[in-house]
Amino acid sequence: MKNNITFKAAVLVLGTVFVTSNAVAAEESESAADQLFGGWAGKASFGATTSSGSAETSNINGSVRLGKTVNNWEHVVFGSLFKGESAIIRVQEDANGDPEIDDDGLPVREIIRGDNSDRLALGYQPKFYWRPRTYVFGILDWERDKPAGVKSATRQVVGLGHKFFSNPTGYLSAEVGVGNKTTDPVDGEDISGGIGYFGLNFLNRVTDTVTFNADFRSDFGSDNTFVEFGLGVTFKLSDKLALGISHFSRGNSDITNDSNPFDSDTDTVTTMNLVVDI
Repeated sequence: MKNNITFKAAVLVLGTVFVTSNAVAAEESESAADQLFGGWAGKASFGATTSSGSAETSNINGSVRLGKTVNNWEHVVFGSLFKGESAIIRVQEDANGDPEIDDDGLPVREIIRGDNSDRLALGYQPKFYWRPRTYVFGILDWERDKPAGVKSATRQVVGLGHKFFSNPTGYLSAEVGVGNKTTDPVDGEDISGGIGYFGLNFLNRVTDTVTFNADFRSDFGSDNTFVEFGLGVTFKLSDKLALGISHFSRGNSDITNDSNPFDSDTDTVTTMNLVVDI
């Protein structure tokens, strides 16, 4: 009888330990998941246009930027998408430049379809503030933009940043760094090597409902120089929703696309989007 009571007590103790350990493990696992995925906040934007008739066009664009602060660390992940397609009807011409005529006496026409933009970019930037307004940072990013002559480009940068001022109305920050960039162009050989990096970011809350921002960044190396400048204004519509208007210009030296008759080393984009706080 005594042995039976002892056995039951042992089973009860082991069962309690098992349940408790599982609960602690689940709590630790949930805590680890919360630490990894919880606490992120930021903004997402989306815009689209379509047209039809003698020509058809469709364009979509979107972006997301999320940030999370843990002690002296700030983590930022970002992504953007610009996708545009068009279709036009063109009358075929002969060697003399005259319209070709079919058996019914009508001009021979063809539909030409193509991408006018196809940019996808993803990136991650960790920052460590070793002083209240001064930080060291890293940048890892990737992008594709075939109509602009870039099949793929990857970049790894480390550097130093400083916020000249930061208050509830806005901020001004500058970053300098060094790193490596590899660009695989649509035409020509890969461009790879060391780069310098410089960036400026300015934001000003003009009123309670209007915010203005300006951003500049440049990668410069012996084989290629990249410059991007952007301006934006957002108009707050509600606590979570705003209307955003942005314009940016991008220049990429020594990148050409011989298959594109409109090829240029500078692209400009103007968008009007809905912006959502997330």
